[in-house]
This record gives sequence, structure tokens and C-alpha cells, in this order.
Amino acid sequence: MCDCFLSFEDLAVMRIINFTVVLVCLCSFNLFASTSFRTEFLVTEQRAVAEPNQLIEELALIQLAQRISPAEHAYNNTLLARLYLFQGDIVRSKSYFELAQQQLPKDDDWIQGYWLMYRSVFSLEEGQLPESIKQIRLAQNAFIRANDLEMQVQAESIEGALLLWQEEYPKAIEIIENAYIEAKTSNMSSTTMLYVYDSLAAYYSTMSLFEKGEQYAVLARDIASRNGDVVNGLPIIYLLCITYERAEKLDPAAACYEEMIMVSAMVKAPRYLFFASAGKASVALKQKNYSQALQLSYLAKSYINTVIINPAHIIALNNGFAKIFLALQQPEQALEYTQASELLLADYDRPLNNRYSRNTLTLKAQSLEQLGHFEEATNALKLLIKLTEQAKATTQQKLEQEARSQFESTQQDIKLQLAEEKLKYQQITLDKLAKEGQLQTAYSVIGILAILSITIFALNQRRAYLRSQRRANTDPLTGAHNRRYILDFIAAQLIGKQQDFSVAILDIDHFKQVNDQYGHDIGDQALIAFSVLLTEHLANTEYQFARFGGEEFIVVMPNLTLVQGHDFITNLCVCLKSLSLTDKKITLTSSAGVAQMQPGLALNALLKVADTNLYRAKNIGRDKVCS
Repeated sequence: MCDCFLSFEDLAVMRIINFTVVLVCLCSFNLFASTSFRTEFLVTEQRAVAEPNQLIEELALIQLAQRISPAEHAYNNTLLARLYLFQGDIVRSKSYFELAQQQLPKDDDWIQGYWLMYRSVFSLEEGQLPESIKQIRLAQNAFIRANDLEMQVQAESIEGALLLWQEEYPKAIEIIENAYIEAKTSNMSSTTMLYVYDSLAAYYSTMSLFEKGEQYAVLARDIASRNGDVVNGLPIIYLLCITYERAEKLDPAAACYEEMIMVSAMVKAPRYLFFASAGKASVALKQKNYSQALQLSYLAKSYINTVIINPAHIIALNNGFAKIFLALQQPEQALEYTQASELLLADYDRPLNNRYSRNTLTLKAQSLEQLGHFEEATNALKLLIKLTEQAKATTQQKLEQEARSQFESTQQDIKLQLAEEKLKYQQITLDKLAKEGQLQTAYSVIGILAILSITIFALNQRRAYLRSQRRANTDPLTGAHNRRYILDFIAAQLIGKQQDFSVAILDIDHFKQVNDQYGHDIGDQALIAFSVLLTEHLANTEYQFARFGGEEFIVVMPNLTLVQGHDFITNLCVCLKSLSLTDKKITLTSSAGVAQMQPGLALNALLKVADTNLYRAKNIGRDKVCS
């Protein structure tokens, strides 16, 4: 883009105008040439994603030519870096990214954006998540300057997917949905829609909304198939396989991974042979086919350090080995793999570190327990408890986001459908009246329809907002209020109101044993029934309760002192013990910690006191109330 300024106070006005005309022509020519180059680049890319091996050979020859511009050199080397990463040649991929960076023209925003966008993907493979997010945002700015909305939307979609690694779920879906709306309303290319659908599938699969995740993954896969795009198609098939597996659709998952293995071998992409082998091993483990799981895991392991360097993938594979060896009653081998994971985790300071550390510690404790090293197993479990406490906030954020996501995912679709239907109806009405020579009437009708549409849309948005608020404040399993609601209630209604109030945190005793012995269905029944009991027990009072997370519930008791709150919760726990809350007729008990608000005490401190009292109740034998 060229900026041309005129000074009307200058005596040589005509000379400046003539100069400006020439400059505008040059700018227009440069813009045309730049657009032409972009078109050529994208044509090359379409061939590259369909025939990666052939294009690697062709691009390598082209780079030997002397008469191509620095922009062409930078583009070709970036594309080569992408294709080598797809294959799994990490060393060559990094080398070509570095070479392309040296050749980037300083005055070509588009080429810079293109390099930054795909270098961000490689940075993720290197385990450098903050750098990856920084690069994808710089890429978007470059595409804005280059006035390329499609590439900007593709970069936004990638940023949304990267934020899932960062566990910033609300921000991720906000960015991805904005990209979706921009792509839909601007009628963008199938390639751009592929990027958007892929990111939506990744988000919903991560949020455990597997039906939506599968829906968008299939849409993205179909686009890749129609375009003959294997470079983007294989990662999408992998995402579909993961979604099947997470949804416990093990047979479709196994078939999906088998398809991945065949396609990866056909296009000579050992990187995706790693993912397919590791994924199929995980499915075989769940199907208790331990010999196949072990064989596939060793196959996946053979690719590490050549096609895979991301610590997250290696840790996941190590922990997969540990699970298999534990199932085979071989704790020594299991312990070796958990120790290998711990070495990687020591240098992997990322948001996902806590989750991987908890998985590793769980397997380590189980291995030590099988070996009879009970003191070391206890130490591992203590550290696991500490990490679990640290992860509570993130876990709760994800649960609340899951409850909101189903609603949020459809809002932009609804807006688009409303707009499209309104336009169609208006056009039909206009055509009919125009034929009758009643254009004036047509304009009036359009105005009325527009006002009516806006009114209906506003009402629908208001209803949708209220439903969204209810969902955001409601636990999806029990129907009770959630952590977000109860904390807002305390902050808004009680803090600083100069009234006594007490809180109690209750935890169902031995709840993990209930899940392990009877299954999660019975565990869910217990949580729902406990919520119903609390609802009935607190009826006709001003007290509030919420599911605080997992098997924990919180009760807030306005105008009750510590002693009164202790007595009230004790009666509640006695009532719980007298009931059979599930189909299995099992007796459940609850431990509880009670605390009273004191002047100058912060809300977090109050909850910490209640939580400490809860742990004291558990440590002295459970089925106790401590205050």
C-alpha cells in the first residue's frame, strides 16, 4: 500500500500533482504485481498439499534458479519447511525455516505473514508455546497490513487452536468463532473453511463435546478429500481419530487409526505413522489387547527424536507404556517410563505441565505400590494431591466452559440463518411487488420487515442471553448451582454486609471407590441424589449451596454463627448416612469443614479455613464435621 500526500500551500501545485499521478501508478503496478505473486504462490501451494513428495523435488530445483526474487525464494523455502515437517524431517524443516527467514523481504508483509504463520506451528512442535502464540499474532498483523482477509482468518483459526494448548478455553472459542463468522459472511474459500472447521473440531473435542467435535472434523476432512489435500487432511483424520477415542467409540477409533497408518505409509509421512501407532496403541490398551498395545507403542517409540521432538507427545507415549506395563503386572518397566516422563517434565514449563505431571505421578504411585515401596508411593500421592489442588481452578474453568460451549457454538449459526432467511424473504417480496409496479410499497414492506426482524432478533438474543447465564451458573450434571455462581453470591450478597455467616465444604467419603467398584453411572447417581438432598434440606431457608467441583459441595449459611453452622451441617450429614442414594443401595457418608466469616477476612482465606477443616475431618476418620 502506498501513502501519497499533497501540500496545497506549495507554489508548485501542478508539479506535485503530476508527481503524485506517477507515484499512484507505480503503487498500483506494485500492488498488482504483489497480488499476482500471491496467486502464483497459492497455486503452487495447492499442488504441494496434494503431492508433497513431488513438490519437494520441484521446489529444490527451482531454488537453484538464479532469476527468482527474494520473495519467491522465501516462499519456496517456507513451503519446503512445511512439507518436511509434514513428513517428519525435523532437521530439514528447521533448516529451511531459518533459510527462508534470512530471505524475507522487509517490504513484503504477505510473505512475512506466511512465514510467521507456519513457523508458529513449528515452534509448537519444539515445545515453545509462548513463542508460537507470539508468532501467529504477528502473522495476523502482517496479513492485515497486506490486506489479505482470508490469510488473516486462517491465522486466527491457528491461534484459537494454539490457545487450547495454553488452556485459555474462553479466549480460544471467541477467536475461532470470529474466524468462522468472517469466513462464512465473506464466502471464503474451502481451504479457509478447512482451517476454521479444524479449529472448531479441536475445541469441541477438548471440551468433551464429542458429537460437535466429530461433526466439524468430518466437515474439514471432506473438504481436504475434495481438494486432494493430504498435508492438511492427515492431521484432520488424526483429530477425528482422537475424538472417537475420547468418546469411547473404540471400534471407529481403531479403524480411523488404521486408515491413518495406510495413508501415512502411502505418502511417506512417518510423522503421522507415529501419531497413528501411538493412538491405536491407546485404543488397544482400552480394549485390553495388551500385546498389540505394546507392539504399537514400540513402533511409535522408534520415530521419537527424528520425527517427534515435542515433549508433550513423548510424555504421553511414555505414560502409555507405563499403563501397559502396569496392566501386565510389570511395575519395574512402568516405573522406568514414568521416570523418563519426569525428566522431560523438569524442563517443560508450560500450562499443560500440571496435567502431565498428575498423570505421571498417578502411574508412578501405582508402580511403586505394586513394587511394595509404600513410603515412596505415599510421597508421590502427596505431591499428586498438591498438584490437584493447584489445578482445581483450571479444571473448574474448563467444566464451566463445557456447560456454556454447547449454547455458544450455535449462536453465530443462528445469526447467520436469521440474516439469510430475512434477506431471502425480503427479496421474494420485492420481486413480487416490483412486477406489479409497486416499488414504493416494496420499500415500505422492506422497512417494516427490517424493523420486525430486528425486534424479533433482539427478543431472541435476550432469551438466548438469559439461557446462557443460567447455563453458565449451573452444574451440567446435577443441575445445582456451580462454583462461579456461589462465589459471586457470597461476594455480592454477604461480603461487607456486616452480618454473620458461615460456610461449609462437604466431600462425599471414599467417592473414588464408589466409581471404581460400581462405575461412574452410580457415582453420577450419588452426586445427583446428594444435590437433591441438599435442595430439600435447604428448602424454606435463605441458605445456598453449589457443587464446588468433583464430589465437593459448598453450603453458605447467612446469619449463622460457627456453632450454629456446625450443628446444621452435622444434622445434614446424619440425614445423608440414613439414606440409600443409588440403585446399588450403598450407604454414603460425608466429611465437612465449617468456617465463619470474620472482620477483615478475605473470601479466599475463609474458604481456605473451611478446606483445612475438611481435611482435618478426613484425617481423623471421615464421617466427621470439623470447625
